[in-house]
Amino acid sequence: MKKIFAILLLALCAFGAELKVAAAANVAVVANELKKAFAKTHPNDSVEITLASSGKLVAQIKNGAPFELFMAANVDFAKSLSNDGFGVGEVAVYAKGKVALFSARGVDLSKGLQSLKNAKIKTIVIANPKTAPYGTASMQAMQNAKIYDEIKSKIIYAGSIGEALSQTISAADIGFVAGSALYDEKMRKFKEGKDYIFIDSTLYEPIAQAMVITKKGENSKLAKEFYDFILSQDAKAIFAKYGYEF
Repeated sequence: MKKIFAILLLALCAFGAELKVAAAANVAVVANELKKAFAKTHPNDSVEITLASSGKLVAQIKNGAPFELFMAANVDFAKSLSNDGFGVGEVAVYAKGKVALFSARGVDLSKGLQSLKNAKIKTIVIANPKTAPYGTASMQAMQNAKIYDEIKSKIIYAGSIGEALSQTISAADIGFVAGSALYDEKMRKFKEGKDYIFIDSTLYEPIAQAMVITKKGENSKLAKEFYDFILSQDAKAIFAKYGYEF
């Protein structure tokens, strides 16, 4: 009987546990590296990361989606889960993001944000500010630069900051994207100063990205371990490679 129990226990350990994480779209660029680093100490466990805008993920979690950890693109969305009883424990900031202006069409960026007033620019993509914190930051930057009213008719809203990047590459003249995306290997052909510029961070409120364990993950040992890992120096080194700050 003891042998049977031991065999069953070993089998369970071999299968490991599965963690479902909901993460803001900008996390896409670091997701695989984070999973690989975490797997070094959790070889039998698996982490599934679903990416979307923070607002959409909050709605999904509140509607019963089985996520055990939520990595938002700001503090407010993470806190909203806790305030409404869908999050447990501490809301912790894991990284700070940056906004960039990017064009795959050879747009002249020498005048910074003022370049958006160029009559040759017909379409400007930003993430929806209602659901995406990077979209909010993009809107703040345009307003604080005193150009929003002049260019608002050119703006196209994307569902997430990830979609904003895709649309800027495929169709739009220019777009506001997550700075981290520009560190991706696939984006290395684009050059700072020529194809993209980082927006002056004084023009928008800091993008402090925060996470919280959800109510569904309250009793998940793996959720707590991944949460702790994201705050570790190993994870910070990965985020830093892609331009995130702390």
